[in-house]
Amino acid sequence: MGRNDAHRVWDIPTLIQIYPFMMKRRCDSMVFQTITVDVTDILPFIRDHKSSQGKSYRMFEIAACALLRTMAERPELNRFIAGKRYWQRNDLSMNFIVKEEMSDDAAEHSTPLYFRPDMSFDEMACIIEKNIEAGQTPQSEGFTDKAIAFFFHFPTWFITLVIGIAGWMDRHGCAPKALRDADGLHTSVFISNTGSIGLEGTSPHHHLYEWGTTSIFMTMGMMKRKKLADGTWKTYMEFGFTVDERITDGWYFTQSLRLFEKYLLHPELLLEPATLPPPLLTKKQYKQKLKQERKLIKANAKSKA
Repeated sequence: MGRNDAHRVWDIPTLIQIYPFMMKRRCDSMVFQTITVDVTDILPFIRDHKSSQGKSYRMFEIAACALLRTMAERPELNRFIAGKRYWQRNDLSMNFIVKEEMSDDAAEHSTPLYFRPDMSFDEMACIIEKNIEAGQTPQSEGFTDKAIAFFFHFPTWFITLVIGIAGWMDRHGCAPKALRDADGLHTSVFISNTGSIGLEGTSPHHHLYEWGTTSIFMTMGMMKRKKLADGTWKTYMEFGFTVDERITDGWYFTQSLRLFEKYLLHPELLLEPATLPPPLLTKKQYKQKLKQERKLIKANAKSKA
């Protein structure tokens, strides 16, 4: 059975195909990685470049766009496991929490944001910026907030029933987009900017949720200046990643982190168009590929005989 939010991935190495049967839940397959990146060159980039709206870019927008660009060019990061099968999302998306103000009682809002893989850096950044400004507006409510508030008008037994039905629909890939957007946990990545709330020390790792399909969480720490041995000063930031290891292998993820770091070390590269990979193989194309590989193996075997 297909899904309305993703396409089935057929071209999966045999070893990896068994992972969803061995590690049935995301909490069984979480891996954690922290990287420290030199973001010194991002500061003059922010000073020298303005958005199409005439505003300065935020560090958060640049880091988020760097990750989205990485996921667009490394699409295995944009996968999830459902029904013990591998799925490639139809879109590129992210979610994050926006706090109205830095106080204990200030409300928090989140709204899933959607992007095209071929979007420019400015297009992505403006979407993120608009969402931040909307979330910081007092009394504003995102789609997630409104949906949750609506259901809490009903008794607990009804909420439990609705959540059960929604979970069943999600597992079987037939949940409508409005229902997926209501919880915000069906995006390509969830980003938590812990540095923006003054959390010092290392960037913490956020857990993955069993609910939804989000396979990657990224946290951002505070920027820190450090004096090097030659007397120069550099600015560093820590990024914490929590990943469902079933979606890809260690080599692919490592190379993806290097690409993400490259975009942060050289933010001007984000101004260039994305280099997108070829589309996903269909079931028919995958079978043809297997058939050709078998023929090649037989031909090689005959040549050696």
